[in-house]
Amino acid sequence: MSDISSILGILTDFVTIIIMGLLVSLFARKVKISNVLLLIIAGFFIGLLSQAYGFLYISNETIITIAVITLILIIFQGSSQFEIKVLDNLSFSTLKVTGLFLVLNLIIISTVASVLLFDNFHLITVLYSLVFAAIISGTDPASIFSMLKSKTNNVVNFLEVEGILNTPLVVLVPFIILDIISQINSQGNITYGLYVSNILTQILVGIGSGILVGLIFFKAMKRFYSDKISALAIICAALLSYILAENLNGNGVLATAVLGFMFGNIYVSHKDILQSFSGMLSNSLEILVFILLGYIMKPVFDTEFILKSLLLFAILIVTRYISIYVGLAYSDYSYKEKLFMTLNMPKGIAVAVLAFSLVFYGDPNLNIVANLVVLIMIYSLVLSTTINKFSRYFIRATIDK
Repeated sequence: MSDISSILGILTDFVTIIIMGLLVSLFARKVKISNVLLLIIAGFFIGLLSQAYGFLYISNETIITIAVITLILIIFQGSSQFEIKVLDNLSFSTLKVTGLFLVLNLIIISTVASVLLFDNFHLITVLYSLVFAAIISGTDPASIFSMLKSKTNNVVNFLEVEGILNTPLVVLVPFIILDIISQINSQGNITYGLYVSNILTQILVGIGSGILVGLIFFKAMKRFYSDKISALAIICAALLSYILAENLNGNGVLATAVLGFMFGNIYVSHKDILQSFSGMLSNSLEILVFILLGYIMKPVFDTEFILKSLLLFAILIVTRYISIYVGLAYSDYSYKEKLFMTLNMPKGIAVAVLAFSLVFYGDPNLNIVANLVVLIMIYSLVLSTTINKFSRYFIRATIDK
């Protein structure tokens, strides 16, 4: 009976979180703002109430499992939308801006973060700062979709494509760096040659795992389709590619991205239906992830830390500005449109899951980075929400009221 009571307690907690998430999302839709920010804030309050009254407890293992499954589905969904046959000038421009933004952040943001957070330039602290810089380089298409309903304007299309294309990249880079940090912490200082060897192994095993799983599953799915089986097979393939790569000491995120890319570029029966199903499932899990992120994170009220986070966010806006104006130097976008794109860089589900990962490494320095990531995420959502309220001043687009 005690086991049944325990299970019922866990189910009650999950249902409570889901109901709260639905109510918060409905309220956000009513007031025309992104639900992500409100979900995180709701999670903060749930966490505080849980500590004070003990009415809600979810194990760390359960939280990280939900986060990893969501990450796998998000990576698969994002990479599956990258189709070679539909590459155009917009896609190339987006890739240029994404790459430039990531590189500038890895150089500038990581340097400033090393000084502000760790007061030195030791290898390990630089790696911590590089993880932070890579994570905050991402933008989230779901946040943009919820705030910008028009899909006819070139600026909105650019932001949507950017969010889709940069997600696999900004998730892959931090995990490669985190693996290097784990190796240093477990083995001490290792040689440069071993760094390169380990990274290449992760990449090759990740690519190989994604291709292997894709060949097995997608060959069978070229002609065969079942309402009950095919959608489940897609989810199973995404999870299996990640698990296989990680068990072989490869990069599971890369394996999932490769699998998604294969799915998007080969013929599979009823592909549109399968894509919409995986997207619907990942979107449903997002409500849980954002609330649980607020639940496990402790609000930082230290004035000095908040000032440092604001300075880093200001520098992030500068690197974004440079990336947009250099990457789109010969485009037809007006100054106001480029400014709109500069200020519109909301962080979403991929950043949230990465923040989860940092917390569960159990490294105090990574906890600092995780808190900083959450603050930057909140700042970006507030800024994007504000800018989108005045979108008519920047772009000629019809925003739903």
